[in-house]
Amino acid sequence: MITSDKNKIIKDIIKLKQKKEREKTGKFYVEGERIINEIPSNINVEMYIFSEQFYSNLLNKDKYSYVQNIIVTNDIFKKISDTINPQGIMAICNIPKNSIENIKINNSSFFVILDRISDPGNMGTIIRTAEALGVDTIFLSKGCVDLYNDKVIRSTMGSIFHINIIENCDLDILIDNLKENNVNVVCTYLEGGKAPYEIYFKKSTAILIGNEANGVLEQYKNKSNELVKIPMIGKVESMNASISSAIIFYEVLSQRLKG
Repeated sequence: MITSDKNKIIKDIIKLKQKKEREKTGKFYVEGERIINEIPSNINVEMYIFSEQFYSNLLNKDKYSYVQNIIVTNDIFKKISDTINPQGIMAICNIPKNSIENIKINNSSFFVILDRISDPGNMGTIIRTAEALGVDTIFLSKGCVDLYNDKVIRSTMGSIFHINIIENCDLDILIDNLKENNVNVVCTYLEGGKAPYEIYFKKSTAILIGNEANGVLEQYKNKSNELVKIPMIGKVESMNASISSAIIFYEVLSQRLKG
């Protein structure tokens, strides 16, 4: 039982709230029973941390016994948690090493490229929507919010573990490579372009989604094969990035389901 927040394990967990510490150690934390149960076997769990109350009520303790179990007081758990009402369970995991070299492209590949998405909620929702609607791989530019930010992880509702995600991509090189492999790169563009239903999505496709405030960088837009804009009849100038993504992703899936 750990009773002091001066304990080294507790200090190290608190440090993982910072991106630079996650990058330095190659570790991140996941909080909450539901999302922890989504962790696949290819992600290494180093330890589980339980609040005293959660552990005392835990019926299947053997489920977590294959790695180190740390029990802390309820007050200590509240200090390391990022939620208002923590469940009392946390896992410390190793960040998986996904490589762009291992990406396979075929005639029906469905990719998503995110250019400097900065809001954790948007990032998490896009990832969750992408998994639901059949995206194969998500590529993140170097300016995106950290994938292992706690708010991003919670917003994905576990989808972060079920879809291939490549971080810190050089989009100039990526877009060129995709086009060389006959992938149709479709860039979202607020100023104009085809409606989603006017674009043929049954072939290998990559959807390029831009920063919430500034959209896709001009250099990437100019490299794209086609531009897409969601038709709107209201007075709003734009929609949330995650909502826009969902509309376009669904059009891709819809066309493919129709055969």
